[in-house]
Amino acid sequence: MNLEVLSQHMNLISLVVLAVVVAIGFIKKINIGFFSIGAAFILGLAGQMSAKDISKGFSSSMFVTLVGVTFFFGMASQNGTLDLFSKKIVALVGKRTYLIPILMFALSAFISAIGPGHIAAGILMTTFAVYLAFELDINPMATALYAKLGANAGCASTLSMTGILAKNLSEPLGYTGFGTHLFLTTLLSGFVFTLILYIYYKGYKVKGDNPLKLSDIPAFNRDQKITVAAIVIMVVACIGFKLDTGLFAFVAAAVLILLGCADEKKAIKSIPWGTLMLICGVGVLVNVIDKLGGITLVSDFLSSHMNQSTAAPIMAATSGILSWVSSTTGVVMPTLYPICDNIVKTFGSNVSYVELISAVTATSFAAAISPLSTGGAIIMSSYSAAKETTTDEMNKMFKTLFLLSVMNVVINVIMAALGVFNLGHLFY
Repeated sequence: MNLEVLSQHMNLISLVVLAVVVAIGFIKKINIGFFSIGAAFILGLAGQMSAKDISKGFSSSMFVTLVGVTFFFGMASQNGTLDLFSKKIVALVGKRTYLIPILMFALSAFISAIGPGHIAAGILMTTFAVYLAFELDINPMATALYAKLGANAGCASTLSMTGILAKNLSEPLGYTGFGTHLFLTTLLSGFVFTLILYIYYKGYKVKGDNPLKLSDIPAFNRDQKITVAAIVIMVVACIGFKLDTGLFAFVAAAVLILLGCADEKKAIKSIPWGTLMLICGVGVLVNVIDKLGGITLVSDFLSSHMNQSTAAPIMAATSGILSWVSSTTGVVMPTLYPICDNIVKTFGSNVSYVELISAVTATSFAAAISPLSTGGAIIMSSYSAAKETTTDEMNKMFKTLFLLSVMNVVINVIMAALGVFNLGHLFY
């Protein structure tokens, strides 16, 4: 009898397991990817699932794609190509230093979009922005925020980790052809809040002597020129000719290795294995939860409290809150994308899947400047590395970042309520 009752409530139990896994990861500060696979196995056995069905949640194609892209751009980072490119672009501003804040956002978004993604681009550009701000004697917090918001804003391109993940999560559900829309909505979300901060921090009044002179910056060496060429070819091949991004990245990486343009061992070490296992590990657990009816249970609950007009803002708020205590790519997207699909099935053509996932993705990244997330942590660590800080300063920075994160989430929820993430059905 107990087993029968247990079987009838596996949908609720599966959600409790997910909550426990996320809570443990948040409290203990551990990678919940490996933990999720173990939890998925135990949960699956309790739900009478076979080991084969449990392991189906691990997307090997997505893993290969993410490894290929991060490996290739790890080389571009290790041989100094991305850093030198950033310095050359900033040097072009010259004495027009009021353009620095805008440039930090645009440059960071561009680097994030062509492949490295929000984590790699965020670390590179946020650190660069903080040191540049101290050199220019301008607000380092604001400058770091412009860079991190840019990295988040550009990360949903079809070449970047978030865009690749969105594609792999959506295709099994029957949705394709939304890549441009997702990229533009995430970019728009980041730009709106960056513009607000630009006005709030009076970025247009930035005055200072640009320490970067184009004449003082060295030219690209042989290895860096080949790397730049490889990046351009990859962008053209994958966007223009629709070639597989991950597999082409391996080809480009192999060429760089054969030509001696990068240190293979250093590039391998730069692959964010922990992040990849987080994404794929949680995917295994979410797949089990879905099979046991947990996703349907949440979808039914949310659907009962929304209508076709409130679906997008409610999903946006849900993703923002979840993102404060978990990873966007590791937890929020794998968990909420299937729920968006179920909501669409509930309301029919009156609700757009693409609009829902756009609201979910953009709002989740809006919350990701919180000091409890990777983005906020990068800003705080970059600041403390560049300048000795007191405990009071760090506490103030923590409070500021969290309040800005809350404000950003609220703005995105309002945007979702106004139908902004639909973009007039122009791109899907």
